[in-house]
Amino acid sequence: MSWWLLIDSFVLAILVAFLAVGIGWGTSLFLVGARGWKRNIFLIGVVASFSLPPFLVINTWLALFGKVGLLKPWVPIDGYSFGGAIWVLAMMLWPVPCLMSFGALKRLTPELLDAEPGLSGLGLVKCILFPLSNAALFQSGVIVFVLAFNNIAVPAILQVKVFPAQFWVQFSSTYNFKMAWQYGWILALIPILILLAFRGRVIAWPWESQGLGLNVFMKRLGCVIRYSSSVLFGAMIIVSLLLPLGHLLLNGQTWFVFLEAIQAGSRSIFNSFWFSFLTATLVTILGLLTSSLKGFRLTWLFLFLPGVLIGVIWISIFNRPSLDWFYGSGCMVITALGIRYFALGWEGMHGIKNSIDTDLLNATNLFGMPWWQRCRHLVLPQAGWAIAAVWYVIYLLCLWDTETIVMIVPPGGETLALRVFNLLHYGHHGQVNALCLILLLLALLPVILSYAVRLLIKKWA
Repeated sequence: MSWWLLIDSFVLAILVAFLAVGIGWGTSLFLVGARGWKRNIFLIGVVASFSLPPFLVINTWLALFGKVGLLKPWVPIDGYSFGGAIWVLAMMLWPVPCLMSFGALKRLTPELLDAEPGLSGLGLVKCILFPLSNAALFQSGVIVFVLAFNNIAVPAILQVKVFPAQFWVQFSSTYNFKMAWQYGWILALIPILILLAFRGRVIAWPWESQGLGLNVFMKRLGCVIRYSSSVLFGAMIIVSLLLPLGHLLLNGQTWFVFLEAIQAGSRSIFNSFWFSFLTATLVTILGLLTSSLKGFRLTWLFLFLPGVLIGVIWISIFNRPSLDWFYGSGCMVITALGIRYFALGWEGMHGIKNSIDTDLLNATNLFGMPWWQRCRHLVLPQAGWAIAAVWYVIYLLCLWDTETIVMIVPPGGETLALRVFNLLHYGHHGQVNALCLILLLLALLPVILSYAVRLLIKKWA
């Protein structure tokens, strides 16, 4: 391996972080100025942009600017390039700084504006809005940097050589553990530095405050900035959400091969659902059981580690004759996904536990209520939706994951994400679209099932 690849990876991740942070902060101004049901719809659009399968985004831009892309004759942009990788990753990650900046800017109060009644436009941005959100910009920039640096799917498909992708290629072809530990330490050092950078810092979440009144903020922001942020927000929703979905749903090849894709990938569909369902359920339960143990916050290290490095660690631990029953089964996949995304389950359950009414909690302890009754009568009524949201986020991340399981998936255990990842290398856009549609349907399946169960409960209640 070449250390110059490490420099290329750093440059790629830094450029993606700067582009995503700039876009995210600009669009967050528009969200702060929105109110009511409109804001909820806009927030759903941002979350949906972040939740799309990465393969769908890549396939869309390759269909437009690939070797035989639709716009290639008129727009001389090469999708298989360093710049193409930066653009695709930025389109995938800009919602992170958008939501974090939105949470920070919602802390703006009328008192801050009343201190300088004549401050508006660029002066307001320079003196109040930017200082208020600079911590969120730093935090989101660091997160985007790590996610972009660790990503191997986008650079590998776009034929851009980066350090983590080359690490995966060389290890998967040689299984040279000496080489893995020689170069893997740098991949582990970055998450450790990230954890140190976040130590003691508070993240402002979008639901923590209501913010200013609509008329006050929009008037002080000024027409130019307000319209610019609106145009930027609309453009990003179009290119990062509506364009991929339109390319997926309006492409005739998607529907032409849809049934064939289901038949050919039935095993992969089954694997994707059960691996994701079981991992999300186990992580949520374990997160709830360990939510009071603050030492588990260190598990954020595994989330920021490249998935391929976790795969290497799992191979070195479990590739033993006495563990053949484990090594060649789906347990390898579930445990690897579980350890990578455990931090989300723990952090979510920790926050949920702290939000429960302490008086009611003390009352249940005083009367010696069993844990199952406590969950039924106290936890679920107050935080059931939040627990379901944490579970669903983990479920989606496991559904899209390829980096963590690409080297440890057992025979016959291929997931839809891995199947799409392999097909994208050979330009099978129709099959990829059909499989991405199946992935989206799998993503919606828990929502549909929960809604159906609620209707049945109401019917028979």
